[in-house]
Order: sequence, then C-alpha cells, then structure tokens
Amino acid sequence: MPIRTPRLLIRPKQIGDGKITSAAVAETWEDLHKWMRWAENQEGFTAELMEIRNRHVMASFILREGIELIGIEASTGTAVVWCGLHDIDWQGRQCDTGYWVRKSAQGRGFATEAANAMVRYAFGALGMRRVGLTYSAGNEASRRTAEKLGFTFEGVQKGANVLPGGKNADRYCCARFDVADLPGLEVHWPTSRDQ
Repeated sequence: MPIRTPRLLIRPKQIGDGKITSAAVAETWEDLHKWMRWAENQEGFTAELMEIRNRHVMASFILREGIELIGIEASTGTAVVWCGLHDIDWQGRQCDTGYWVRKSAQGRGFATEAANAMVRYAFGALGMRRVGLTYSAGNEASRRTAEKLGFTFEGVQKGANVLPGGKNADRYCCARFDVADLPGLEVHWPTSRDQ
C-alpha cells in the first residue's frame, strides 16, 4: 500500500479520516441509504463515530481480516471513492470487493477504476484465486461496473440483500478468476523489492 492508478491514490484508512468519511456519507446519503445495508441511520455517521470506526478498520487491516481503503483523487487531493476487499478467505484464496463513490464525484469512472485496481491487487499482491462482486437488483451503476470489468455472472440469490428500512432485494453474484481481459489500467503498489 498504497495502490496508485492514473487518477487515484488508494490507501488504507488512517487516523483523521473520520471527518472526511462523515462528510462524504452526508453528501451521498440518499444513494447510500438506498443500497447499503449499513446506511440505516444517518446519526450514526458523525465525524467522531467514524473516527472510532476507522480505528477498528485499521486494526482489521493489520490483522488481515479486511481491507478498507479510501481513493484520493491525485489531481485534487479529494477523497472520492471508498473501496476494499472483504470476506477474505486466506485458505481458499478468495474474497469479495466493493466500493461507493461520493455524490460529487459520481459519473467520472472512479468506481470502475478503483474496482479494477482492487481486482488486480487481489490477484497480484495477495495471490487470490477468486474475487467476487455482488449488487442488489436495481442498482444499475454497480451492474454496469461489474460488466465493464468482465465479471462473470454466477446467479441470483432471491431476496438475499438486506437494505435499509428492512427491505430485501435480489442479490446478483459475479466473480473473476484472473486479470485476463480486464480493461487496461496502469496500477502500481509497493513490492518487497521496493522496501
């Protein structure tokens, strides 16, 4: 870490990111509250509570239990995308990826760029054999990202995604098994040779 793409510096969460994340959640609440299970109650996303959560995320990163990252737009220094790898199975060499983009940065390809980088990092640096991606029925932005990145559609789990307000949606499941045919993207991260 960090992971660099032409437009993004993708780094682990760090002390002080609570305020950044809180502001981005507030700006993007309408979208997040529609699609993200964790976006149930906006009062739970104050800068102070986000800072506490970031410290837990930092510990999970050190313990290799989960990788939650923030993508900073290199040209402006603005945090634009939250992404990562979760449900990591080190023995099975598989994980899932996910992302969300703050409202003011949507429609500029940051989700696709970050997810492309996450897939490359998972297979390259972490040695994964499978990277999954799921999205809820009706979430067209996530569906388009999965298609752009060549994820293979594996099936639908009826009513499996719990959404805010106790709603359920069908979960569309996709996966990649290597980086072959991923859209071209220049991606760099430190290797043991760099240290």
